[in-house]
Formats: sequence, structure tokens, C-alpha cells
Amino acid sequence: MRSSYKIQSALYAAFALVFVFLIGLGSSDAAETVKNTKGLCLECHAKAKDILNKAVTHKPVRDGKCTACHNPHASKHSGLLPETGGRICFNCHDVSKGFSSRVVHSPVREGKCLACHDVHSSANAGLMKEAGAKACLSCHPDEGSKTKKYVHPEVKKGNCLTCHNPHSSANDGLLIKDRKALCASCHNGSGKAAGKRCVYETTGADCAACHSPHSSDSKGILKAVLHKPFEEKRCSVCHENGAGYKVKAGAGLCIDCHKTTMDSFNKINSHLTPGIDKNPCANCHAPHASDDKRLMKDKTPRVCYRCHADTREYVAKSAHTHPEIDRCSDCHESHGSNNRYFLSGGGNVCSSGKCHPTQGTFTHPVGDKVIDPRSKTAMDCATCHNPMGAPEEFHLRGEKDTGLCVLCHQV
Repeated sequence: MRSSYKIQSALYAAFALVFVFLIGLGSSDAAETVKNTKGLCLECHAKAKDILNKAVTHKPVRDGKCTACHNPHASKHSGLLPETGGRICFNCHDVSKGFSSRVVHSPVREGKCLACHDVHSSANAGLMKEAGAKACLSCHPDEGSKTKKYVHPEVKKGNCLTCHNPHSSANDGLLIKDRKALCASCHNGSGKAAGKRCVYETTGADCAACHSPHSSDSKGILKAVLHKPFEEKRCSVCHENGAGYKVKAGAGLCIDCHKTTMDSFNKINSHLTPGIDKNPCANCHAPHASDDKRLMKDKTPRVCYRCHADTREYVAKSAHTHPEIDRCSDCHESHGSNNRYFLSGGGNVCSSGKCHPTQGTFTHPVGDKVIDPRSKTAMDCATCHNPMGAPEEFHLRGEKDTGLCVLCHQV
């Protein structure tokens, strides 16, 4: 028995040595196959040849490294991808280089790289699915290039990237430079601006304060809504003559004409504060022109985030936020409110309006008769939900099974 066992062990050892020797002979070929698997993959995926050989090819595809993005054996994701969304792209493309400035393009922030780029090859530079402005206009409105009477030349040419960065930027609107510097890089003249409506010195001025950067039905691409004194060239209404057109100080300047507006500021919480400009009205409203009938300086979220930069950062970092989070005025009063956070419907603004009218009637009760044991105040929607952002689904302040409940209901 012992001798038989020794013979069997010797045979196993011999087979093992032969196997290792054979593997060693083929090791260089095996290593080469791992480096470039394109030929092997195309033995089965023959139809893929058409999507791999366009004018611009993704480097891993060009190098035949299919396994850089695909798992050859198994995956829980479609396409045998090891990860989903932008995570797989950022394995190679460093997120810290050009993707993480203060303002991030929504597809980048949401990891939807393939909304704009083809993953294998493309006929367009940068692996873009569409060339030029077509890529941008697939998500963004036409910006009036086909419907408005006057169109900015770069918009007409479809050169969106002349002014905008497609991934991220330090400037609002994903602009490649500060607005003043950006316009001045092409419009570098000085002196009084051309046009009948504009009679002030424009050197160092913010061109976009009066002109639409894309298109307009007004000559000179002026914005659609003009402040009455500006339209009528009655500059002395707001500016001091003989003082370099210095603006008259204080909110009283605006209240002189908008007398009834003062009532909306006379609340417990009021936006009638000095803020960024000496005239608090000018924090949000444009004194000359706007594309908004309320003469807002910019799109609502950008106006609000000028002061509430911490909120912008919090929203950007949150995994779950309320849909249409940028529509600030849907929930908050612009001028003043007797409610916390300038909420237009009090703590239960969610259910008091048209959005969630049934909440609080069949779910967890809210209202003056239901007191939060931690703060001793009435419970409202925000007791459990943080609409500005949260790590949990449904923007809950805690894990939905037990983590949220035990914040109040101690075990």
C-alpha cells in the first residue's frame, strides 16, 4: 500500500511539473492576449466592427483593451460593465482635472457621460455623438437662433464652446471666463457703446446686463424687458448728473416708483438688507434690462446662490434632492415672510400648495397637535425630509426603515 501511494504521488508531481513547463512555454502568448483582446472579442461580436472603426476611436478600443471597461466573465451590470455611470469613465479620466469646478454641468454631475459622448468611436472630435451645437441643442432649447430676429454671431455659427465649458467652470453658466472678461475678449473697444438706447460709458461694464448673449428680437441683441427709465433714456431718475452717472444710494430710490412693493418687505424675515450692492433691490433685480418680466438679474437659482453659496454647495454634494430644486420661488417668498426660511406656506408649504395636498392626512401626522420631542415645536414635512438634499432616498433625514424613526422614538 505504501509503495503504491509513493508511486501515485510521484506521478502527480511529474504531471504538475509538465503542466507548469507547458504554461511557461505559452506564457508570452497568453500575456499578449490579455494586452489586446480585440481579435478574440470580435470572433463573437463581429457586428461590433461597425461601431469600433469610425474616424475617432476611444483609446482602449484602439489599443484592443476591451477588458479595460468590460468584464469578460460576469457582471451584475448590462454590457458586462464592472460599474455604471460616470464611475467607470472616471477610472481613467481624473475627475479633479476639469470636472469638479464650482459649477458642474448636470450630465457630468449625474455621471451621464454617454449623454454626449460615444463610448467606442465617433465621426466627431472628442467622441461626441453630435458635432458642434447639435450636441448642446439636443438638451438645451434653440436659444432663439432660428426664431429671433437678431442672433449673436457665435450662436449662429453653432460655436457654443467659444463661451461655455462643457464639463465644469468656476463661472455661472459654465462660462470659460468671467462675463465681463469674456465679452471684452472679442468686443475690446472702449468709449460709448453704439446704439440709441445706450448712452453711458461701457468700459469695464457687464455687457450681459443689457444684452442677451444668444438672441433677441431687439436691435443690438438687447434683452426683451427694459426698465422704463432706461428705455426712455431718463438716466437722471436713478443716476446723479455730473457725478459720472453715480447711482443714487438706498432702497428709497426704487420705492419712490414702486411704492406698494414695500409692504411685501415689512415682515418678520425680510430681504431688505444691504447685501452685495448698496441698494438691496439691485441684489436681485437688473436696473436696465432683463429677459425676465420681473427684471431679475439672472436665472432665479443663480440670483439666489449669489448670497446662498453654502446652499449651492450642499445641494451639489447631496445624493438626493427635491425635483426642480432650482425653482426657489415655488416654496420661498422673494421679498419677505413671517415664516422661517421665507417659506410661502409656513412649515407645511409642501402640503398647503398644489404639490403634495394629501401628505399629513394618511401618513405620519403633522401640525400644531404633533410635537417634535427634540425641539418641542410642531412637526412639519421638514422634520423628516430635507428638500435641499439628503443622503437617503426621498430626501429623508435618516434611513427609512428604522434610522429615521428612532430620531424621535427612542428604543
